[in-house]
Amino acid sequence: MITTLPTGNVPAERSGPLAHAHVDYLDGWRGLAILLVLQNHFLPIQGFDTGELGVDIFFGLSGLLMSNLLFVKRIPLLTFYKRRVSRIVPAFVLFVLVAYGTAAWLGNARSGLEIISTLTFLRTYIPAVPNIWSTGLPIGHLWSLNVEEHSYVFLSLIALSAAARGRETWILAIVSALMMGLYHIYQMSPSMATTSFEIRTEIAATFLLLSAGYFLVRNHFAHLVQWWMPLAAIPIAALGYSDRFHWWVGAIVSPIALAFSVNHLQQAPKLFLEFLSSTGMRYMGLWSFSIYLWQQPFATYKTALPPGVAPAGALLAGLISYYIVEKPSRAWINAHW
Repeated sequence: MITTLPTGNVPAERSGPLAHAHVDYLDGWRGLAILLVLQNHFLPIQGFDTGELGVDIFFGLSGLLMSNLLFVKRIPLLTFYKRRVSRIVPAFVLFVLVAYGTAAWLGNARSGLEIISTLTFLRTYIPAVPNIWSTGLPIGHLWSLNVEEHSYVFLSLIALSAAARGRETWILAIVSALMMGLYHIYQMSPSMATTSFEIRTEIAATFLLLSAGYFLVRNHFAHLVQWWMPLAAIPIAALGYSDRFHWWVGAIVSPIALAFSVNHLQQAPKLFLEFLSSTGMRYMGLWSFSIYLWQQPFATYKTALPPGVAPAGALLAGLISYYIVEKPSRAWINAHW
């Protein structure tokens, strides 16, 4: 995923001070997200799901970047999907094959349907039993990749539609509102929901789609945004991940607050932007996908490992994946395809 913002002939209301630039603090934003995931998995805070917060921070940034690519730059869809394949597929496929291959080697082989559904980003839905969190394998975190890939398909379909041109914000706002309504239905009618409905695309994609839609109109509201607002929106969003607050805070307030925060980061305090742009945060963002993939086995089996081995192993496995698999395969695919 690239962290650049509009170039070329961009409508004034959709450009802004970050046009033409690689944005270091957006790399750091991704770094913040993976740090929250790691903290939750290896040093959890009781009653506060910082891991889910980290994933939703990822979603907000993804929505912003994909909206820029598909609705502002209008890059060809073939180019869009080539970039997605080069970044996601090699490391992802290797992880899935290792997870299921190890299970088979230990005498716990799984069905072909389950393996295929995992490889095709459908494991959140197929098979329904066992669900993705009940397989006994360290693949539960792949739900977020399912949400991202499904959202990208949806966004690309909007980009394909001539009738949607200029109406993308309205479409995304309406769809997001419908998703929030569906969350309410699932909460009020448990028989209609699965046990893990919060991680299904029709619910979780709200964070990505809201951010994508708001990106297109954010400059209309920039003059109303004070320096403290993007930063304050983060702890406001975080309230939705505490078990002390009603579910609607997480379903409605959190996605709106995160979409606002990431889309107005350029107006945040300079000290915060310098923190996100620091070398450590940028590199965490750079490594984040590989770390996210490979930290899950260490988080799943951390109690069986000596203290400190699990988080260190998660970081080491992520770095190996990035430098041996993700980075070279991405460069090769982009150069030859």
